[in-house]
Amino acid sequence: MDAPQTQAGSQVEARRLATTLPIYLGTIFLSAFLLFGIQPMFAKMVLPRLGGSPGVWSVAMVFFQAVLLAGYGYAHWLVSRFAIRHAALIHISLMIVVLLIALPIGIAAGFDRPPPDGEIPWLVALFGMSVGLPFFAVSANGPLLQAWFARTGHAHAKDPYFLYAASNVGSFLALIAYPFAIEPFLALSGQATLWTWGFGLLLAGIAACAGLGLGQSVPGTTGIQTKLPQTVIAMQEKLAWVALAFVPSGLLVAVTAHVSTDVAAAPLLWVVPLALFLLTFVIVFQRKPILPHAWMLNAQLALVAAFVVLIAFKPDFGWWFYLALHLGLFFLTAMVAHGELAKLRPDPANLTQFYLWMSIGGVLGGLFSGLLAPIIFNSVIEYPVLLVAGLLCRPGFTAIKLSGWMRGAIAALVSLGFVGIVLREQQRTDSVRSFFGVNRIVDSDDGRFRMLFHGSTMHGAQKLREPDGTMAVGRPEPLTYYFSGGAIADGIDSVRQARGGTLAKVSVIGVGTGSLACQIRSGEDWNFYEIDPHVVRIATDPTRFSFFNACAPATAFVLGDARLTLADAPNGSLDLLVVDAFSSDAIPLHLLTREALALYITKLKPNGAVLFHISNRNMELGPVVTATARGQGLTTWIREPQQTNELAVQMKSSPQVAIVARQQVDVGPLAGDKAWIRQDGPDTARPWRDDYADIVSAIWRKLSD
Repeated sequence: MDAPQTQAGSQVEARRLATTLPIYLGTIFLSAFLLFGIQPMFAKMVLPRLGGSPGVWSVAMVFFQAVLLAGYGYAHWLVSRFAIRHAALIHISLMIVVLLIALPIGIAAGFDRPPPDGEIPWLVALFGMSVGLPFFAVSANGPLLQAWFARTGHAHAKDPYFLYAASNVGSFLALIAYPFAIEPFLALSGQATLWTWGFGLLLAGIAACAGLGLGQSVPGTTGIQTKLPQTVIAMQEKLAWVALAFVPSGLLVAVTAHVSTDVAAAPLLWVVPLALFLLTFVIVFQRKPILPHAWMLNAQLALVAAFVVLIAFKPDFGWWFYLALHLGLFFLTAMVAHGELAKLRPDPANLTQFYLWMSIGGVLGGLFSGLLAPIIFNSVIEYPVLLVAGLLCRPGFTAIKLSGWMRGAIAALVSLGFVGIVLREQQRTDSVRSFFGVNRIVDSDDGRFRMLFHGSTMHGAQKLREPDGTMAVGRPEPLTYYFSGGAIADGIDSVRQARGGTLAKVSVIGVGTGSLACQIRSGEDWNFYEIDPHVVRIATDPTRFSFFNACAPATAFVLGDARLTLADAPNGSLDLLVVDAFSSDAIPLHLLTREALALYITKLKPNGAVLFHISNRNMELGPVVTATARGQGLTTWIREPQQTNELAVQMKSSPQVAIVARQQVDVGPLAGDKAWIRQDGPDTARPWRDDYADIVSAIWRKLSD
């Protein structure tokens, strides 16, 4: 080869190496963005099928972790068995198949209605049939592209793990962008179309990466390494990868459940722990981490010590303080575990194997907290258990040398302790946990009231004792939002008067403690729709709450998601439908959409009405009800809360209520009551649909009040 040819070849090689890193970075970033963008998008598609419970998100996280593991296994297979040329051919062919048969993303046929039991297998099957193949194809790209980059001859190819930080930056930005920049502006159909175009662009990026990996080098240059020298990884080290990934993954689900159950009820709260989780990966896998690992080790001990002191003395610093404390504990524990994981990363030849075992730990952690813990525990006890496990991830513990019998003894003690915790949790009667969350029965400090909490939101209360300490006797008095004279009771009574004094047929979505049972009049036929069977058991147990037992012992209950079960009710049969499902932080959006309201109207008599209880600490839902109802040609009246100290002392809360009807005469005398404001002005919100809901704007309106 003469000098001009050698020089030209060198220039080609230089240009190839100069473009390698930007193209790999961009492709890995886009892949991670799509990987995390698909998760909230499809979870929202599923919402009308199964409701807005935290359990849906937990199952979704576990499913996506499991498919991620499968994708990592597939990437490891490609890298360990094939040269780049053949691996690229296989992977690009798979992506073309996905583009042709599985996109745009939508719900697979045959999943119109979940079974009354077995929600988890049904939901897993739904995710698998609908989105499993696209997610699998995209999930392989992270380790696969890093392994290819390690063979490019680039200056940074000897340590390609920094690309994992870029991957998690993409995931982080997708997570933040979805609720704030995508969901408020695009319907689900538009999101699915945009994701399909992104997938096509990703396919082009992968082809470009493969092409760069296949570029011919010239003599005297670094060249392409088709096979990297490989070392044997001991099983003990692989199990260490699993353990160090298990703890943060399980803690991610556990801390999300804990803060939403025991600290604060806030929409989109799940975004924060997940964002912190991704941020730890971004930091520890940088070539020069901005937060030194030694700092994280010291800070973890300091915050754990502060946490123990606060548990012992229980000072009232406000929920914001405790929210920050728990998120800080989670972040530092994840930083320590992931920092140790990054220190143990192997040479590039074992890169895909490292990610595979790490993913196994992530899946196991998610399975433990997301699926197993709700079955074996009646509270979120897995949270402190995993915090202790986080201390064991410290290098001081992992470096201890133990004999075989000592390891066996410690394992036996840990197993006995775990069994003891499970048995204790199973015997609890004050806390009941299900797929739909944690319900806690709490008596007030003075013993006068018994309350039901779902997470940190109260869903009803009953008076046990009078102010003088004597036992309350007789018919129980509805309290909290449901007291006589409150907006809910007055709205029901006004519609009753419009019917001549009796409501022939009423349906209620939401049970709570059953307070509304004591608003039923003689000769009226009421039934209650409830998604969580445990709530019905609590409300109908007279040793806990006696509203149903004392006021309506023959009440009928319909179990399942109300959007699906209400569809079975006869059309034109209801005088009144009460929708009482929006006071928690994770509101069931699918009960407040255009499609939901259209269903409600078909079930009403021509002069029927819908009463929405829309009290919510975090969201202003009145404009949503108004705009959605107006889109159906209906009129809305809203009564704002009028809370007083006198009501608070009596455990009564003034609610925000909206009534929707076809004509003014259908709502009775409240139409002339100044407390009930007819919504005649211009809309301040867009109507919600099954494929569109703007949660962020609802939060902003509440903050602006």
